[in-house]
Amino acid sequence: MNSVLLVSKLNSSVNALKKLLEENSYEIKSVVSDTQSALSLVDDRVYDIVLINSPLEDSDGAQLAVEICRDTVCGVMILAPSEKTAGIGERVIDYGTVVVPKPINKMLFTQSLGVVRAAQKRCAGLTLENERLRSTIEEAKIISRAKLLLIQNLSLSEERAHKYIEKQAMDLRTSKIEVARQILRTYITHKL
Repeated sequence: MNSVLLVSKLNSSVNALKKLLEENSYEIKSVVSDTQSALSLVDDRVYDIVLINSPLEDSDGAQLAVEICRDTVCGVMILAPSEKTAGIGERVIDYGTVVVPKPINKMLFTQSLGVVRAAQKRCAGLTLENERLRSTIEEAKIISRAKLLLIQNLSLSEERAHKYIEKQAMDLRTSKIEVARQILRTYITHKL
């Protein structure tokens, strides 16, 4: 089941929203009524969707949505009074937040949940890919540095240094990054 952080000041609407969410395979994991509590929870836990029932005790929810979208991979949807949706929508559209007018149309709510969840999954996938690429670049830097140490200390060509690292990795049945780290430890420790 998909997890939801509900940010809402009206206790009476919480039950109605809970029912709507459960019908769509979403489960409310936490309910808070103000911006600070919501930000505190998204820092500590992972939610699939943050549903903001505007207005809140301390804001209309737009700035909260922007901060959550900027700092997490949560999908964000704001339920706002129909006369406020355009204004709120202008402030949050660049962050991928969906604004749904109140009173809630069940079909529009369900479709919006699907859009928000799809966007959240895509964002989470891109974040994972970004981390993988960042790790790959970091490993390439370490391997390059190890090759440079081999070139400087063993007078190898770059190609020979590369082959040395590959062969050590095969012979020791380990990764090239581990061989590179060992080379760094060996030559940097000896220089100290």
